[in-house]
Amino acid sequence: MSYRNQVSRRGFLKFSSMSGLSLMAWPSQSLKEPTSYNLHPDILKPGTSLLNPIPFPIDLTPAKWIWYPCGRTLQNTVILFRKEIHISGEIAEATGYILADSRYLLTVNGKRIQWGPAPHDPRSPEADPLDLKASLRQGRNIIASKVLFYGTGDGTWPIGNPVYYKLDIKYTNGTSETVISDDSWNCLLARSWKPGQFKRWFLRAFQEEFDARLYPYGWEDVQFETDKTWQKAFIYGKNGSVPVVCTGSPEYQWEIWGDAKTCSIHKRSIPMMTETVEQGFKLIESAWIEWDVPPEEYFESVTKNAFRFNWANVSEQTGSGEWTIPVNGNKAASVTFALHEQMVGWPMFSINAPEGTIVEILVHEAHKPGSQVMLNTHFHSWSRFICKEGLNQFETFDFESYRWIQFHIRNYNRPVILSNIAIRRRVFPWKKLPEIHCSEPALQRLFEASVNTLNNSAQETVVDGMARERQQYSGDGAHQLHAIYHGFGETRLSARFINTFSMGLTHEGYFWIAGLHSTGWPV
Repeated sequence: MSYRNQVSRRGFLKFSSMSGLSLMAWPSQSLKEPTSYNLHPDILKPGTSLLNPIPFPIDLTPAKWIWYPCGRTLQNTVILFRKEIHISGEIAEATGYILADSRYLLTVNGKRIQWGPAPHDPRSPEADPLDLKASLRQGRNIIASKVLFYGTGDGTWPIGNPVYYKLDIKYTNGTSETVISDDSWNCLLARSWKPGQFKRWFLRAFQEEFDARLYPYGWEDVQFETDKTWQKAFIYGKNGSVPVVCTGSPEYQWEIWGDAKTCSIHKRSIPMMTETVEQGFKLIESAWIEWDVPPEEYFESVTKNAFRFNWANVSEQTGSGEWTIPVNGNKAASVTFALHEQMVGWPMFSINAPEGTIVEILVHEAHKPGSQVMLNTHFHSWSRFICKEGLNQFETFDFESYRWIQFHIRNYNRPVILSNIAIRRRVFPWKKLPEIHCSEPALQRLFEASVNTLNNSAQETVVDGMARERQQYSGDGAHQLHAIYHGFGETRLSARFINTFSMGLTHEGYFWIAGLHSTGWPV
């Protein structure tokens, strides 16, 4: 859907010239002012302040905060949660909420449902809504979640780890039931992701290394049978109205906890992101790499003079979107692809390879072909995948922002086949899309790039640089609010921007700095 925002050239220049005023509003004819504003009654209680508002808190009791039964959780740990439920009739409605720290991927019967939550102040997290009516079927069903605990700052917060889940199911015959997170869930510490893995850099937590040989494939399906390595989930908190920082969950690195009197859980204030699988990557260049130090050392430490290389055609296209790469002694293969424009999302690819083949994927916003042979020049933006025998289908757990992607393939003793290179793109579900037409090609390209930039930078938060530091700066990023409002007709993102910024202020007027949450420092 698209629309034309009725703003004259003079009007456009007028509000553009005021871009330094980050909260200035200049509505076009296509937008209407809200007719009323609703305040939660708790805001008006004695002792409360608009400096610390309570925007519609919710209570998810009787759901419990659950996690793996352990005394500490190392950084970059992934826990698998699994719950079997039985649907006894035709469903009229199946809605609820999910909240996990730090990030979750929810599936039902093996099908991807959603990824979240949105970055938030740990004192006031937003629970993501669920609507599983179309995903549940009569009989046995498996609700499953992969939950990643950052454990260190990711431009957001370094604390917390439990999971919270509540689903209300109403049947067409008038009966109902509620599925909650409790100790009936099974969970597994997934060693396919190494617990305690080092962080990527100071504003990105997860340096992903995934070993397919250790992953319990099929665990999200009803046919899977758990063994003794699976544990019963442990209940860390029973209060459904306060966030994880108030549960007493073990946080061994910082010993941080919250005050239940000033913390609360809220409904998600913006819609879930739209996800689409985009293809169209083109092979641009390739090379053979000969290592003089262990590749692991280079990726850990960026060792100088670690390898030699020669540009070459190392692959043969053997099908549509399929490349075969031969063995060349102990040399590693490097193949670099590009998309027509930069996108934000999860890199995806398939590779048919022998067991133990190692693939590092490196992503980048910009690259000059023929220059750097290794794309590891951008804040250590790489992930590692170790193959099981045969066909492997990989997708990163966390999303990236990139146009260029490089596959560094090593430790294989037969030809490998690389295919299905794609990105699962995430975009804010704009109510309206702007149309900008210009007779000057260079300006037209600039306008289209500007729209694409907002698709990439304005999602759950309005960030400065999605590939580098996914933080919502109150100064560096605030000018985007003008384009979001005038070009896209969007007010929910702006409202969340203001709310998250205001809730980061102390009663004395000081601002809680960016290292712990999503808002960033004032500029």
